[in-house]
Amino acid sequence: MATDASYAAQLLHRGDGDGEWCNLGAAYAAVKVLRPQGHSIIMYSGPDGHPHQRIIFAYPILPGDAFERLDGSTLSWTESGSGNEFALCFLDEAACAAFCGAISPVTAALAALDGVAERLAGLRVAEAEGAAAAGGDIAGRLAQLSIGRRQ
Repeated sequence: MATDASYAAQLLHRGDGDGEWCNLGAAYAAVKVLRPQGHSIIMYSGPDGHPHQRIIFAYPILPGDAFERLDGSTLSWTESGSGNEFALCFLDEAACAAFCGAISPVTAALAALDGVAERLAGLRVAEAEGAAAAGGDIAGRLAQLSIGRRQ
């Protein structure tokens, strides 16, 4: 679920979990749906309704992403592929809690999808192994029935 609310925050970055945090600047953070990325954390250059507002940072929320509140007003996460760490430091605990509330439904929905590809691949392997004993591939037979009906 995306939210229309945005919250003032500092964006921090640390590469590969080593070294010091680098402050990338202050902006307005929100959870929005971007195409084609889907639900994303975005940082705007100005508040909602600002005439020159533009996106300065976008992070697509993916299955397996884990967001952690470091303290009352700081939210952090690690990019799964690169190991880069990011953090959002909000002005107060209420803003951080509201932002976390916007992320929670997104991560819950993605967690339900996490591992679907592996489960489908496992079903395909089981189908292939059992195809000879069961008299063939059921998906193939259904496709033949469908093709046969059209002729």
